[in-house]
Amino acid sequence: MIGFAAGMEMADMAWEVKCREEDMKQRALENERHAIDDARRSVDEKAEQLKVLANQSALFAGFSMVVLVESNISGDINGILLTFFGGVTACVIALMLVSTLNSTYMLVAILRYDCVNRDVPFDEFWRKRCEP
Repeated sequence: MIGFAAGMEMADMAWEVKCREEDMKQRALENERHAIDDARRSVDEKAEQLKVLANQSALFAGFSMVVLVESNISGDINGILLTFFGGVTACVIALMLVSTLNSTYMLVAILRYDCVNRDVPFDEFWRKRCEP
């Protein structure tokens, strides 16, 4: 009877070990899924931010261009002031277009990020490639 109880106890321990190993495998899979979801969420968040930034820059450049073209400037205005106004407006347009292009290029870079294999964590990828 003692041998049978010891055998049952050993079988119970073996069953618990097996269940524990299966549980650890399942948790590792769940952790991997969570990591993939977190990476995708980070990529989507940064992509949305970059899309908004690119759109706002393009709008700002467009409005600046409209102001430059549509402004009614009288003939008796100082030439230096008029040149300064045109130069500043042209600089604003150029900088906003550069901002739009930079946002678009960064958007392409992060959309190419592999969320499944993740050779590099997304935060590190963002810091290396997108932040100054």
